[in-house]
Amino acid sequence: MAFMVHFSLRLPGELHARLKAAAERDRRSIHAEMLYLLERGLGTETAPVAIRTQHQARPGRRAIVISDLADLRGPATGKVILPHHLYWSPAGRIFDLDEPWMLRTMYETVVTEAICGEDLVTWLNGPKLVETWHDLRTWLPKGVRQAWEEIHHEVLGVTEPVETVA
Repeated sequence: MAFMVHFSLRLPGELHARLKAAAERDRRSIHAEMLYLLERGLGTETAPVAIRTQHQARPGRRAIVISDLADLRGPATGKVILPHHLYWSPAGRIFDLDEPWMLRTMYETVVTEAICGEDLVTWLNGPKLVETWHDLRTWLPKGVRQAWEEIHHEVLGVTEPVETVA
């Protein structure tokens, strides 16, 4: 284990509130969130790994799955506009992620249309994906659903591999 240094830090109230909200959103302690942000800011973390699976997201495009759900640090609440390569009709559509059906629609779009790991990391939130998977999975193409469930058993609420029927 690495040597840890005890360090006191004074933060402006508004910054502490933002840090606390981010930690709660990602289900981390404030300490863990600060370490994550510092490592990300200093460039010491490794790049997220995305796996191009054998399953089809749609004809001609294989489904992409992130190897570690903890790498998914995208929005879980608020309003977002997806880039054109993910959502093109109508361009500029605002997704209000505080509305369950809009969150599901946005996550469905990203999981299905992602062309690289960066799309997944930027637009999906790991804890929120797990929380909403039961509803989301019914809207996903079969290949996308199989790809994610084969790699991430925790989205099904289990820790052991589940045998899928083709």
